[in-house]
Amino acid sequence: MKKIGLYEISVIIFFILLPVIAATVNILINKSEISPFSLIFKWFVFSGVGLRLFTAGLKQSINPSFTAKEIFKLNEEKSFRIVREVGFANISLGLIGILSLPFLEFRLAAAVAGGLYFGLAGCLHLFSKMRSEDEMFAMVSDYFIFFILMILIVINYFNFV
Repeated sequence: MKKIGLYEISVIIFFILLPVIAATVNILINKSEISPFSLIFKWFVFSGVGLRLFTAGLKQSINPSFTAKEIFKLNEEKSFRIVREVGFANISLGLIGILSLPFLEFRLAAAVAGGLYFGLAGCLHLFSKMRSEDEMFAMVSDYFIFFILMILIVINYFNFV
């Protein structure tokens, strides 16, 4: 069994710990003034889309070899340019998620775009013929945040609760 590394720890922090703790504190502070689902949504978009994609983008831009070699098993340095470019897109999308904290009007766009990104990335990993442990972890975490975001979008914007 593989040792838990910094990549896995960062995903757990950004996808579970930070949004759950922040939403809980926010709910306790605001009591019943703001819908708990709205607060949960706010923190999952900020952390799961914003912080996660922004930091992943920085990592991909600065050190593309990790994503190329560990996730996609690409050892050719020619692939690093593409990974770097994906990193720039992740930084851009992540910034919208981060800005959704002070700018409510960014939240839905960040959630839809980020959720779609994670859902499609999960599909890419799902259909990979030689899936590594790192890629399996990426697939599960991608689908996790995709489903969380889609459920929260439905609850918050279609008034099902």
